[in-house]
Amino acid sequence: MTGTPAMRGGWTSCAVDAPVGDDGRPLDALAMPRLGTDFTVSAAIHCQREPKRRVDGGEDLVLTEGRATDVTALLAALRLPDDTTTVEACTADMPWVPNLLLLDALGRWIRPGLPVDDCGKARPEVAAAVRGLRLTTVSETVVRELVSAGAAASGCHQDWSDMVATETRDPRYRPRPGRVSLPSQVRLCVYRVPAQQQGEPQPAGTFEYGLLLPPQRRAAIERTLAVPRPAKQCADAADRFAVLLDATITGDAIYVELDHCRRALATPLYGPSVLVQADTALITLLKR
Repeated sequence: MTGTPAMRGGWTSCAVDAPVGDDGRPLDALAMPRLGTDFTVSAAIHCQREPKRRVDGGEDLVLTEGRATDVTALLAALRLPDDTTTVEACTADMPWVPNLLLLDALGRWIRPGLPVDDCGKARPEVAAAVRGLRLTTVSETVVRELVSAGAAASGCHQDWSDMVATETRDPRYRPRPGRVSLPSQVRLCVYRVPAQQQGEPQPAGTFEYGLLLPPQRRAAIERTLAVPRPAKQCADAADRFAVLLDATITGDAIYVELDHCRRALATPLYGPSVLVQADTALITLLKR
């Protein structure tokens, strides 16, 4: 775009002055006016959202504000023209866009437009110049928690989908009843489904608790699943569900609704799914 980037004063922080969309990218970043010659740049600010592990084993999404004063290479890249070479095809991946701001000596700042390549994405020279900035961290702000300490300690994922609700939603789908067996080492992960996820085609649960099952408890759970009880017709959505996972490899999973319909669905890596009715003994064994 032609024109002059809007100049603003009183920079506060990345969190306040450099908002991003749900995808973590600056809003309209590739459609901003270009850097001209009437703004004397003294520093660049790069705002980055990245996962960061905590000392308790959990993980947060952290917004880091970095500042650099050696901006010669960056300014040269930002002043490049668009690449208008004709190409036969472009990739469909989301363009990389830095959350980049420029400051002058008076503390005023602008968001510069970026020169684009023949596919409408930021030129590679811009990416190289941003990566080459010698950034000093000014601040770090936690955006949200990605993994709780409990999920990290148990080996469970923070979020998991309730596949019982997903696979039984289609009336044409009828998993067969049958005997369900467990692997030799089992990880139990229990999730609570938020109210806004209730009734969704693939409701996502949030980690509540989890552990590696002791041998005796694992054996007791397997005994309850060995009886092929046909699942009852039921359309209610579970508030909580458990997932039984092979603790040694990624593959088979068994889902158990802990309330409402209380069905158990085994989804083997190979072979058809098995749907049975969970009994009170199984539900009790899966509780904290």
